Amino acid sequence: MERYSLNACQKSTVSCFACCGIANLQTDAGMSSILQERTQEFHALHMDENLFRGYRLQREEKESKVPRHNPEIYVCPFLGYIEPGRPGCLIHPARTGKADSQNYSFYGASICLNYDCRAKEAEESLDAASEGSAQSQTYSAEPGSMQSNNAAMKDARAGSNDARAPVYSDFLEATLPDQYHRLICDSALYSLLETIPGFPASVCRDAQKSKLLGRLLSLRLKEKASRRITSFERLMVRAYDAAAAASELFPSSREEALQQILELKTL
Repeated sequence: MERYSLNACQKSTVSCFACCGIANLQTDAGMSSILQERTQEFHALHMDENLFRGYRLQREEKESKVPRHNPEIYVCPFLGYIEPGRPGCLIHPARTGKADSQNYSFYGASICLNYDCRAKEAEESLDAASEGSAQSQTYSAEPGSMQSNNAAMKDARAGSNDARAPVYSDFLEATLPDQYHRLICDSALYSLLETIPGFPASVCRDAQKSKLLGRLLSLRLKEKASRRITSFERLMVRAYDAAAAASELFPSSREEALQQILELKTL
């Protein structure tokens, strides 16, 4: 079966699913209950593509009753559990064996397969620059494939002269796995982090800077806006204006966040 590289979307132990919009739902039931319900209903289709559209329309109707943070952001019902505890696309080509299977979704395969958040785009650029030194993380329906693919990727990195520069997704997976899906897709925050000289390697390779970054991310997670990230948000001020960026991204802890940002830039 052909493999499709997803890089930051699917890591060894965590995954991101922000662009599917589920964080846009305001629900007391929680994300996991919705994902579980979707997964059970989808599995009952036995991968019969003739039933995909009906499933989508039924779930869209059912979930239309759930309040949204932003009524203009679509929530795709094809996001479910592709492995126990791992959210992902239920109709991804790696699961169906068909390159255009995501055409049953609202946006269609061309958008689903090619949409990149800032972090994913940056990491794919790193991969392209170090082609041959490491294999990209892949997405598959085969049992244990995530772990085996990731192990192969790490072996390839270790075997190269300089390996691959530490990347943001690696850092988040190692330090904040439970919040990975909220941070990797935070494009507004990533725009700010990109103004740190040499980011991400300059931070990930430095113990002091790594601690500062961890504190900054913890502050971001406390902000209400961070709870409903869908990856479509953008920083509405100049990223190099640290004070303005801190005001927008950290309204409840502006001064503390600004201090962390300035230290990261000057150390």
